[in-house]
Amino acid sequence: MLTDGLLDAAAVLDDQAAGRLPDRGRVLTGAEALDTLCRDEVVDHDILEAAAELQMVAEGRALVLDGAGRARAARLAAAVRKVATGA
Repeated sequence: MLTDGLLDAAAVLDDQAAGRLPDRGRVLTGAEALDTLCRDEVVDHDILEAAAELQMVAEGRALVLDGAGRARAARLAAAVRKVATGA
């Protein structure tokens, strides 16, 4: 289900915002859900950014986030969660 995958993506971004290492399974399902959403729907810039970031993590690229990067991850998590919940 796309909603569950999007919520996984938001959780991964929340982990990044908190400076935690995200769960690999959530990274993969979240990246897949965002990829599907971006292919099937017209999405805003934040969703495209979130999809690109999760794709990099899914490919094994390490992201070292400073304070600004963690704030960005938090913003992207909120955007993904908003789409997932329809809020």
